[in-house]
Amino acid sequence: MRQSLAILLAIFLLLPAGRALAAACVPGEPTGASAPVVTHLRSYPWTFHAPTRMALGAASSLLVSDPEHERIVTRDAIGRITDSLTLAGRPISVAVDSQGRIYLGDSDLGRVSVHSQNWDLLFELGIGIGEFQLPVAISVHPDPVDGRIYVVDSGSHQVRVFNSDGSPASSIGGPGDGEGLFRYPAGIFVDATAAEIFVVDQLNFQVQVFDLDGLYQRCIGGTNAYPGTSWGSSRPLNQPQGVWVDSAGRVLISDAADGQVKVFDRNGNALAIIGNFGTGPGSLRIPMDLVVDKYQRLFVASANNARLEVFGLDGYQDPELIAPAVLKVEPGIIDRDAPLDSVIVTVELPGYRLDAIMPGTLLVNGMPPVSVETGDADRDLNPDLIARFDTAVLLQTLPVSGEGQISASAQLTNGFQLDGHARVVVIARDIDPDRDGVDGPFDLCPDTAAGELTDSNGCSVAELCPCEGPVEGAWRNHGDYLVCVIRAAIRVGQQHYLPQRQLKNLVPDAAGMACGQLEYEVKSSGQQTR
Repeated sequence: MRQSLAILLAIFLLLPAGRALAAACVPGEPTGASAPVVTHLRSYPWTFHAPTRMALGAASSLLVSDPEHERIVTRDAIGRITDSLTLAGRPISVAVDSQGRIYLGDSDLGRVSVHSQNWDLLFELGIGIGEFQLPVAISVHPDPVDGRIYVVDSGSHQVRVFNSDGSPASSIGGPGDGEGLFRYPAGIFVDATAAEIFVVDQLNFQVQVFDLDGLYQRCIGGTNAYPGTSWGSSRPLNQPQGVWVDSAGRVLISDAADGQVKVFDRNGNALAIIGNFGTGPGSLRIPMDLVVDKYQRLFVASANNARLEVFGLDGYQDPELIAPAVLKVEPGIIDRDAPLDSVIVTVELPGYRLDAIMPGTLLVNGMPPVSVETGDADRDLNPDLIARFDTAVLLQTLPVSGEGQISASAQLTNGFQLDGHARVVVIARDIDPDRDGVDGPFDLCPDTAAGELTDSNGCSVAELCPCEGPVEGAWRNHGDYLVCVIRAAIRVGQQHYLPQRQLKNLVPDAAGMACGQLEYEVKSSGQQTR
C-alpha cells in the first residue's frame, strides 16, 4: 500500500476490539433508477504517484490531487494536461465552486486555502493553518452567492461547514457510531438537486445522508459486524472512500477495500458494480475518489495503480483527442553566448507503446528534429523517443532571455495527438547580468548572487525576507518571519516547477534564526546588533 494512503486506510486498525459498529442500513422504496450501461474507455496513467481526490472545473476540466508528488494536475475535457502545479505541503483534497474558485485541502498544514483560477490566494477557511486535523474532502454548494463550503475533517470525525466568505458556520457529526456520528469520514457530495449532503462514513462502513442544515435523513450500507470479522463480502460497503450522485439519481461509491465502484439508488437499493480489484485495464486498486462529467464519463482515481480509470455511462460522449506526454529537455538552461550544438528532447508517453507514436510527425515548437532514436533514457521501463534539435534554430522560437516553453506534438496510430510541454531558461549576459532568467529592466533584485533561484521578479528567498525585516518595517514576531520565508519559497518553487523536496532546500534554517524574535538595529555598516 502506498504511504500516501496509510493515513486514510490504516486507521481501520484503530478501532477498539469488540466494539459494535453502526447497524446495517435498511434500504427504502426503490426510486426507479436503473443500473448504468458501462463501457471501459481507457486507463490514464500520465505520471501520477497515487491520485487521491478529484474535482470538476470549468468546461469539464478535471483537477486531481496527487499528494506524494505535492501537486494538483488539471486535465481538460479532450485529455490535454493544462496545469501541473507543485505546492508546498501535501495537497490531499480539491474542489471547485460555481465561480471557478479552487479549494485546496492540505493535510500537512491543516488548512483549506481558496484560490482564483490562476492560483492566486484569495483567502483561507477559518484561521488558515491549523484549522483542520485532516481535511480529506471538500464540496461546495453551487449557489454563487450563498453557497456553503463543506469540509470533511476526518481527524475530528466531523464535517465542518463554512460560509462563502470562509467564516465558520456550523459542523455536522462527531466521533461515534450512531445516526449523524462518524468514524473517520472520507468523501462528500453536495446534491443540490435533492438538497442533500452525502457523507462517506468510512469506518462505520456506510454513507450517511443529511439535509443542507445537517439533519440526518438516512444511510446506505452499514454493518452489524465487529472488528476482526469485517474484511469480507457480506456487507454492502467494506471501505467506502468517494461518493457522487449522477444526473440519473444514482449514488456511486468507490469501495477501496473491494476495488470496485458500487452503484445504489438514493434510498440505498443496490443497482450495479463497476470494475474489479486488479491491475489490468478497467481494474481498480484502492479507488479513492470518483466524478462524473457532463459527457457521462466516470473517472475513478485508482491510487494503488497510480492512474485514472475512465468509463462511459449509458449514452456517453467521449471528446478525448489528446494523449499527454512527458518531456525532458537537456540542457535545461541554454546560454545564448555559449550554446551547445544541439538540444535533446526526450518524449515519453505513459500508457502507450512506443510504436503508437508516428516518429515522422514529431515536431517541437513547430520544427522537425535533426534526428530521432528510441530508447529508455530514464530506465523506467517505459520506452522513449529521443529527438535532437539544432540549438541555433530552436533558439529562434524562444525568448531572448528568461523562461521559455518547449512544446511537442505528434500523431498517434489511433488518431489521437501527442501533446507535451516543458520549460527551459535562456540566458543572455548582456541583458541579464545576474543570470537569473529575468531581464534587467524587469529585475527587482538585480544583484542576486549568480546561480541562485528567484521568483518571477528576479528575487531570491533571502532577498524577499531579509532578517532585519521587510521594507515597510520590522517583523512583528518570529512567526511572521517564518511565514514570509515559507511563502517566498513557494513563489520561487512555482516559478521553477520544483517539487516539495527541493522547495525545502530553498528555505534557510529559519526556525533556528533570531529574526523577528528581538528587535534589531541595522547599522549603516550592515552589521546587526540586538
